Amino acid sequence: METKMLDTHIPLPLADRLDALALDLALPRDVIVTEAITAWLDSEERRRITTLRTLAAANTIVVVAHDRVIDWADSL
Repeated sequence: METKMLDTHIPLPLADRLDALALDLALPRDVIVTEAITAWLDSEERRRITTLRTLAAANTIVVVAHDRVIDWADSL
């Protein structure tokens, strides 16, 4: 798989946490960062799809005649 180098500045406390986790798991930092970015992107994509589906459902208006609602309520 081809890769692309990304440079970023992260707060020192976050960098310290990343270094500690990499040491504890005996994994390179780039593996942890790649997994974290993948999980975040997957989550955001699922959230976006859910939002779009919810908006589509909200735009679908179902009109029920008042008499049918009364008949249904009376049947309870």
